[in-house]
Amino acid sequence: MENIFNNGFATLKLSTRLEDVFTNRESSKSNCYSLLWVTEGMIDLSIDEIDIQLNENQMAFITPVKYVKILENHGKVNVIQFNREFYCIRENDHEVSCEGILYFGSQGLPTLNLEDKDVKSFERLLEVIREEFEITDTIQEEMLRIVLKKWLIKATRIAKVQNNIVGLSTSKTEVLRQFKVLVEKNYKTLHKVSDYAKLLNMSPKTISNQFNKLGQESPSVIIQQRVIIEAKRYILYSNLSNKEIAYKLGFDDSSSFSHYFKTRTGISSKQFKEINN
Repeated sequence: MENIFNNGFATLKLSTRLEDVFTNRESSKSNCYSLLWVTEGMIDLSIDEIDIQLNENQMAFITPVKYVKILENHGKVNVIQFNREFYCIRENDHEVSCEGILYFGSQGLPTLNLEDKDVKSFERLLEVIREEFEITDTIQEEMLRIVLKKWLIKATRIAKVQNNIVGLSTSKTEVLRQFKVLVEKNYKTLHKVSDYAKLLNMSPKTISNQFNKLGQESPSVIIQQRVIIEAKRYILYSNLSNKEIAYKLGFDDSSSFSHYFKTRTGISSKQFKEINN
């Protein structure tokens, strides 16, 4: 079953069929933000060629830039998708503060493990969304947007608890979030921790120390991982040469990019493409 709100620009979809959203034939990139909630059984997905399993009462968040393919589907799922015109995560970050936590800047696939009380809360929100799809008036869009914001706020709070950043200094956790946001915006041109330290008006050492206290990977690793993820996307899903990829990712030449890629993955870009094809 699929419900769709679309006014010609803004779109919000609610589906209970994973196949309505992603394909089991080849990786596809959506123009929408996606959230998946497995309510029964399990599903296996390939996200940017990395296999991910989601089990009952797990919720995952997928940014528009990721390539997704269904590997196995042995469960029941609710999928909500919305485009930037319906609700832009970046422009409205001050409302839900999920950028760098649920979408953009988070390594891997942000996944929540829901407790019984969380399940009941999201079930109530889901029921409100379904009710709103039955109403067509001038405030339907805004009502759907309000419920979506509540969903994202609750999910962000759960993510903070599960990532052990609740109860810690707000300033420290905000530095972590803003660092990831800045990396997402600038990783193609800025590859050094010192570059981001300047943007945050902090020293590289202070940032590294705060990340360490929060139990996070080092700032340099986060930057490197983001660059490598994008490099892999170009290698697998484009016909760009190494020279062209190097230019897009801010390297001086193809040899610098090739060395960077092999040092951090253990294989050359050519070997990576051969293995995954």
